[in-house]
Amino acid sequence: MFRIGLICACLAGLTACVATPSAPTSFIGGSQSLPASQVELRRQAEELDHRFHEAGWVSEDHGAAIMRLTGMLMNGRDDNDRPRRLDVYYEAAGLETADAVRIIEVARADLAQATHLVLAIVGAGEAVLAEPGVTPRTLSADIAALEQVIGESSQALALFELVNEDAAEGGDLGEAIGALAQAVEHVGVTADAMASRRRTLRTSATG
Repeated sequence: MFRIGLICACLAGLTACVATPSAPTSFIGGSQSLPASQVELRRQAEELDHRFHEAGWVSEDHGAAIMRLTGMLMNGRDDNDRPRRLDVYYEAAGLETADAVRIIEVARADLAQATHLVLAIVGAGEAVLAEPGVTPRTLSADIAALEQVIGESSQALALFELVNEDAAEGGDLGEAIGALAQAVEHVGVTADAMASRRRTLRTSATG
């Protein structure tokens, strides 16, 4: 699977200590001359990025998360003074004083929305794959957008696993978490297909 195993493994250590939400990334700048399908993919990726940060499902961008984890592993730094991921999410969702039943109710709705956004990315990516006017360079930017979606979605999955444990008395999020995980897998398949298309285009150009 397209980098998803590495991303998930790296993010597994980030579930207890993550910073305040960072600003979302823009994918749209400079895309005015692209085919409509690629513009739409990048718009969808930016929309997902914004919503995941706004809702507290992602508490820092993927690159910062990996760099911080690497520093902790290499230098033994302790990040216990950082807000817990649950605290960031509960504050963003207005759940600081909610009971377990309410937490599970809100988290299940959030998971459904996250899954919808990720599946929209899959649909947009499939449209790009059917587009005749793509180039290796523009596909590279599309793949980078999909990689970020995978990374942010993996962080969200880790968060909702924590919520499921923390509010276990209020219900179970297993099915909703599984639906999001499956959607993320589809993004990985789409990214693999784009990478294959890019290789084919490069080979054709040099052949």
